[in-house]
Amino acid sequence: MRRSPCPAVDSLASVGLAELDACAALQDRVDRKYVIGAAELDVLAEHLRATHVALEIDGRRAFSYRSTYFDTPELRIFRDHVQRRRRRYKCRTREYVDSGLCVFEVKLKGSRGRTVKHRTPVEHALHDGLSEYALAFLRDCLGRSYGRDPDARLQPMLTVAYTRMTLAAPAAGERLTCDFGLCFSAPDGTSGRLADDRVIVESKSAGGTALADRVLRSLGARPLGTCSKYCLGIGFTNPAARSNEMRPLLRRHFRAAPLAAAALALAGAAPATAADVPRLDIRAAKVSVTTPRYPHG
Repeated sequence: MRRSPCPAVDSLASVGLAELDACAALQDRVDRKYVIGAAELDVLAEHLRATHVALEIDGRRAFSYRSTYFDTPELRIFRDHVQRRRRRYKCRTREYVDSGLCVFEVKLKGSRGRTVKHRTPVEHALHDGLSEYALAFLRDCLGRSYGRDPDARLQPMLTVAYTRMTLAAPAAGERLTCDFGLCFSAPDGTSGRLADDRVIVESKSAGGTALADRVLRSLGARPLGTCSKYCLGIGFTNPAARSNEMRPLLRRHFRAAPLAAAALALAGAAPATAADVPRLDIRAAKVSVTTPRYPHG
């Protein structure tokens, strides 16, 4: 039985979600992103056979995600990322489509370019909007980390959907996510997608020198500085957005998508209760997680 779209990933040993979180939760990490061909992903997985395992839940190794990103009408969050401002952030709701569970996430930039992520459960019905509860959580995150309030007039600016496989190196405490079938849609209906034979690969490690990074470099892949899904989606769907640095990447790897196809791919799933979603206490020095059966990264 095929458990994922990648034969080489199907041949890896499996790991459960609890074990994955125990060895490589990586809420504070260094990310490296790449765009590679589907054939290269098979080669990469073969090289990682001795060190990596694949996340598997209920016999599946590929999982569907749907995220809604929030920004101001002037795209201040987008501009802060393009300009690489030190105290930048992103906020989004993320739905794990296979289970219907939903969280609100805040991603901050820490010292030396580290990514620090906080999350809290939200009701599925509030996925596409910024609730008062989510806004209070965002205000708490930004106040504690940056000493500032959220930007005014935050609203949904982009919806993104994709399928993800997750690999991990338990001995090294590293994680590797592989995203394909990516598509995005703006509020005005403008939509786009990742080319069918392309995969976005992201290594996540404590120090930024993951085993997968070394293999990817040996295959000729180089990390990309402008591979944020949100920034790419805004650059593709909003002609007025400043996206010159992303243009070569967008022209090479992304295509326009018919609205009907994008709407189908971005469709939501059945509701779930927020009590089933992991709760993170951002007030503690060490984050503790109670994790249900769904993937994340």
